[in-house]
Amino acid sequence: MARNSSDTSEEIVTESSSSCEDIKAGKNSFIKWTSNLYERFEETQLYRYFYVTGIALVRKAKRIRRRTLRFVRSHRPQIHLSPRHRRILARAKASLERAREPFAEGFNWSLEFAEQLRKARETGDHRKLLGETLRSGVKLCSDTTSRAFNYAAPVGGIAVLLLTIAVYSNLTFALSVEYNGQFVGYVTDESEFIAANQKMRERIVFEEYEYPEDAVPKYTLTIVSRSSVNTEEELTDNLIASSGSELTEAYGLYVADKFVGASYDDEEIESLLETIKDEYRTGDPDEVVEFTDPVTIKEGLYPKTSIVNIAALEEKLKENESEEQTYTVQEGDAPTVIAQKFDMLYADFKALNPDVEKSLLVGQEVLIEKAVPTLGVQVKRTEVYNEEVPFSIEHEQDPNLQQGYTKVTQIGEKGINEVTAEVVYVDGVEQSRTILSTTVLKEPVNEVMIVGGKQPLTQLPASAMTTDSYFIWPVDGGYLSCGFYGYYNHGGMDIAAKMGTAVRASASGTVVAAFNYTNGAYGRYVIIDHGGGVQTLYAHNSQVYVQVGEWVEQGQLIAAVGATGNAYGNHCHFEVRVNGVRKDPAGYIGTVYNR
Repeated sequence: MARNSSDTSEEIVTESSSSCEDIKAGKNSFIKWTSNLYERFEETQLYRYFYVTGIALVRKAKRIRRRTLRFVRSHRPQIHLSPRHRRILARAKASLERAREPFAEGFNWSLEFAEQLRKARETGDHRKLLGETLRSGVKLCSDTTSRAFNYAAPVGGIAVLLLTIAVYSNLTFALSVEYNGQFVGYVTDESEFIAANQKMRERIVFEEYEYPEDAVPKYTLTIVSRSSVNTEEELTDNLIASSGSELTEAYGLYVADKFVGASYDDEEIESLLETIKDEYRTGDPDEVVEFTDPVTIKEGLYPKTSIVNIAALEEKLKENESEEQTYTVQEGDAPTVIAQKFDMLYADFKALNPDVEKSLLVGQEVLIEKAVPTLGVQVKRTEVYNEEVPFSIEHEQDPNLQQGYTKVTQIGEKGINEVTAEVVYVDGVEQSRTILSTTVLKEPVNEVMIVGGKQPLTQLPASAMTTDSYFIWPVDGGYLSCGFYGYYNHGGMDIAAKMGTAVRASASGTVVAAFNYTNGAYGRYVIIDHGGGVQTLYAHNSQVYVQVGEWVEQGQLIAAVGATGNAYGNHCHFEVRVNGVRKDPAGYIGTVYNR
């Protein structure tokens, strides 16, 4: 029995010894394999790259450290930190030191390992060293990983949080649009689809396309990335694509957001627009030529039927959106009357007809509305020109001469000013003129006139008193050719005289009507209000020299004898009106020239 126990013990020892030898052999084999792997790694380009990079990083870190220390030392006198800030910096420094320790230990370990390995190679026994180093490396790596995780985990958490915020901040609510059974895109507002649909209709204006009038867009609220939301132009392209039209990439021309046509070449469109501007340019370096409406060229999808050649595009741009409208002058019309008929401002009517105050004849055509082109051109330029300055008339009264007598003792001369103005034209018609500066080149010379101050003998009835209390014969000479009762509804007195004979105010008053153009049956005429409901009228003149609102003295020149309107021969038709009722002028001025 004892023998059997001894045999068993020997077998156990033998097996144990065999197991140890196997473990040792496996260990030596692993160390040899690891050593060979490391030796092969040392010979690779990757090892040399890591080695050189590591050396470079170490040198860079040392250089930064030296420069930082140098900067801090040189600026230490300027740096004044409170005790609280110093404590914060101290804690931050300690925290950084703790974070650096595991990485510094690993780096130092790798340097020591490399040095020991070099020495072991020289002695020829480096396998044992490699095994011990691997054990210590695993332990160090475990400690380093644990410490690094304590710092990396919060950083990673912050990174994940920031990534989540970035992802969700890029999302937005939008409306998914389905039209005519097809998905066309995403919009933020229904109005964007309406605008895009209108643009689509404009682009396919040349296409024989039946709009799905009964189709109603279907909107679905959804969440999409901001980049998925379509712009108005993108949505327009999508709608055109869904229309079934044959599409092509082209450049569309828009005037005031209205589609005009498309071309394959945007440079040709630009050249055409410049050519249109050139037609209005004068070469003045200060002038500004631009279109009255915004003009844009948009790249996108267009039906092939919308593509037109440049000549057709030019013709369409020069077409009129609205045509010219005219009016034929009728009996009794006046410029202000015509403007009121068409609900126009008188200034606008005069701008369309600059000479309307000089001549307005029955049967004459005047502009009511100017033709408006599709593409208007505005020119703004600075102009320098000479302008006449009217002279004033100085009256010197002579009490010994009869009222109505005049004599010029000094002829007046007009002055001249040099005017610099900014003028704006639209399609060649002046729209505004702003005076920038005025330089006097010649001062006007006033006219001096001697006027009579002696009162006439004929007195105005008390029912029609004026400040002067008298009327005078309104014409320099002449004779009565037709009295108040000369024919039915005559209503006045005709004083015949030569063409151009002076017509003067019969009494002082305010001019309430002055038409220096043929205005109905009276032709060119003047009406003066004398107060107290009394007015006088002077008709059929060849020229009118006064304006509405002007105060005139008795005997002042107001017009010249003529035969305008319904007149036979040169004469002055003179009326006296009291409270709107025409009176016989013979009771006020007599029937013969008495001055």
